[in-house]
Amino acid sequence: MNLLSTINRPYMLSDERSLKRAIDELSRLEPAQALSEAARWIEALLGKPEFDESMRLRTLFALDQAVQRQARACIELYLSALAVRSPARHSLWKCAHSYWSLVFDVYGESLVRVAAHDGERDTELLAELSARAIRAGAQCAKWDAFCHGPITEAVWARLNLAYRLASARGVTRRVLRLRAERATETTVEREYLRAFALHSLGVDQLDAYRLELASRLIQYALPYLELTEAPDAASLHWIDASGTLPPTRLVRNPGNAGLPRFFSGIVAAQPLQDMLEMVVAGEVPAPLVSVGESAVGGSTGKVASVLSHMIRCWSNEPPVRRHRRHAMPGRMLVVEGLLQFARRLAGDPDAPEPRTWQMQDASLHGVGAEAMLDDANELAVGTLVGMHLPDGNCWRVGAVRRLWRSSSKVAHLGYIGRIGVELLGGTPAAAAVDDGSAKVNVIALDPLKRGQPVRVLVPVPGPRSGVPIYLLGGTVPIKLTPLTTLEYGADHEIRMYLYAG
Repeated sequence: MNLLSTINRPYMLSDERSLKRAIDELSRLEPAQALSEAARWIEALLGKPEFDESMRLRTLFALDQAVQRQARACIELYLSALAVRSPARHSLWKCAHSYWSLVFDVYGESLVRVAAHDGERDTELLAELSARAIRAGAQCAKWDAFCHGPITEAVWARLNLAYRLASARGVTRRVLRLRAERATETTVEREYLRAFALHSLGVDQLDAYRLELASRLIQYALPYLELTEAPDAASLHWIDASGTLPPTRLVRNPGNAGLPRFFSGIVAAQPLQDMLEMVVAGEVPAPLVSVGESAVGGSTGKVASVLSHMIRCWSNEPPVRRHRRHAMPGRMLVVEGLLQFARRLAGDPDAPEPRTWQMQDASLHGVGAEAMLDDANELAVGTLVGMHLPDGNCWRVGAVRRLWRSSSKVAHLGYIGRIGVELLGGTPAAAAVDDGSAKVNVIALDPLKRGQPVRVLVPVPGPRSGVPIYLLGGTVPIKLTPLTTLEYGADHEIRMYLYAG
C-alpha cells in the first residue's frame, strides 16, 4: 500500500518528509490519476485558517508543481480522444477541469486573505502566489473554452485581483523561477499578458485543437506583445484590472478605470507572418507537431489557419463587417456534420432527423442562431452544417464559425449555445467519389462545368490529397484533378478540383 492511500492529509501539511514522499509518488502516476490524487491533497488546504499561511502556500506550490507534466499530458490525451470521438474525452475533461478549478479556488482563498492583510505579506511570496494564481485561472479558462464555454464568472475577477495585488506591491515584474531545478523564468505581468493575449483571440472562434495551438504560439509571440498603462495607436484591447470583467476591444479611451491596462500584438504580426510562410512551405515547428498527433499534429493547414487568425486579430485594422445583419427570427432545420448531411441530401431514409435551431439574424454570407447544447453534443467551431432556412425551399450548407455556450442553463436540457454560421453554398449536391483506394461520400458545392474548377466538401479522414478522384453515379466515372485545399474544418476540408472533361 502506498503513501498516498494511507497518510493523513491534514497531518501532511505540517510534515515536510511526508510531503516530499507524496510529491515523489505523484510524479510517477499516470496523468489523470495524478491530477485526481493531487486534488485530494489540495482539497485539504481549503478552509483551514488554523494553518500558517506561508506554510500552506508553499505546500500548495509544491503540489501544484508536482503534477505540471501530467497536466500538460492531459491536454494531449483530451485532444486525441476528441479527434476519434472517444468517450474518454468527457472523463478527461471533467478530471482536468475539476483539478484546475480546485487549485484556483485555493489560490483565490489566499488572494482574499492577502487583500485583507496586504501590508503583512512577504512580497516574494505574494509575487509567486499571484503568478501561480493567474496561471491556474488561465488553465481554468482554457478548459472551459475547450467545450465552448461558459468560462466561469470568477475567472477574470480573480485574475484581476491577483494582478492588482501584485501591482499594489510593485512586484508585477519581479522575476520568478517557479521550478528551482529549471532556468525558466516568469513574472506576474508575463502570466497576465499570456492570459490576456489568448482571450483577445476570440476563443469562441477556435475549436479545441486550434485553441491549444494558439496557446503554444502565444508563448513564441510573448516577447513581442505589449501591456501598457496608457493606450497608443496600436492598442486594440484593454481591461480594467480593478474590476471583475474580462478584456474587451478598445472602442474609445476609457474614462474612469481604476487600473487600466492596454494590449497590443501588432509587433508580433511580422514574426507570425514569417512563421506562417515557413508552415505553408511545410516546416511546422516541433512544439506544434506534438499537439495531439492524431488531432492537430501533422496538419499544416490547421497551424496555418491559427497563425492567420492571430495575425488578423492583432493587426492594426479593426474588423469591419462586410454585410449588414438583418433580424430574421424563425425556426431553421439543421443537420450537423458532413456525413450526416450527405445522407440527408442523398435521400437516405435512415438519415437522422434534423434538429431545430432558433434563427436570430442573417446577412448575405452568414446566419446567427441559438440552440440547446448539452455535454453530449458534438457541435464545434468548424463543424459543417446543412440548413433549411425559414424563408427558403432548399438545403444550404455552412460551417460554424463562432460558438459559445451562455451561462444560462435551462433545467436539464443544457446551455443555450450562440452560434454563427458562414454560408458556403446554396446548391449542395451529395456525391460519391473514388480516389483509387476507397469510395467516399462527399458534397459538391458547385455545378460541374467542363474546364471549370469545382469545390468539393470531403470528410476528415477522406480521399487521399494530391491525387485525382473519380465522381461516381453516371454511366462513366468523371475524373476530377486536384488543384488546392481551400479550407480545413473540424470534420471536413474544402478542396478545389478541375473538371477537365
